[in-house]
Amino acid sequence: MTTCTECGTSPAPHDTISGRSLCAGCHRRLAEITGAVVSLGAGDSAAGAVGTGIATGGFHDAVEGERSAAAARRAKLAATEGFWNRLRVRVVG
Repeated sequence: MTTCTECGTSPAPHDTISGRSLCAGCHRRLAEITGAVVSLGAGDSAAGAVGTGIATGGFHDAVEGERSAAAARRAKLAATEGFWNRLRVRVVG
């Protein structure tokens, strides 16, 4: 895995549209800054932009949590054999 192009120390599981590889912390920071800039561009106050940036960071964390949970479910399902066992994994978890 490559290292983060922003901080240079952490592994970088995220790629931006421009091709930069970012760690989770830098990716969250980029999402927060983007949310704040879009809020300022829409005419919100500085306080509103800060709130939007923080909320965007929280949404980023929620999406990352769902993504990792879905990956864990897919891995568990792939490791399970048999129709009834797989059905139980799909329904119960």
